[in-house]
Amino acid sequence: MPLLARVDDQFVVSRPGDEIAVSFDANQVAPLRTGWRRTFLLFADGFSKEMDLNSASPDRLEPLPFHAMTRYPYSWPEHYPDSPEVRRYQSEYNTRVVNAPLLSIDLIKP
Repeated sequence: MPLLARVDDQFVVSRPGDEIAVSFDANQVAPLRTGWRRTFLLFADGFSKEMDLNSASPDRLEPLPFHAMTRYPYSWPEHYPDSPEVRRYQSEYNTRVVNAPLLSIDLIKP
């Protein structure tokens, strides 16, 4: 929940097959008048990286995106934010080890 509660540069990092389930109690909202309908909208803020073998870096998560970047991938001197709070986020949440990385596209022969 801490990663979903606000818009910032601390994202849930997932891979194919991962899931985020969101639920809420719709009984907490006021009842509707007869004949009215209610629509619920989900506001999502995030980035999606293409992990296709033909993309620039399908086997690497980094560089991580951030809201103030001017393009992706960005280049020096632009960089992902660095602060004690960001370092805590990375050490707490971004610790998954992938034991079977994709082969580099450069190693695949036609």
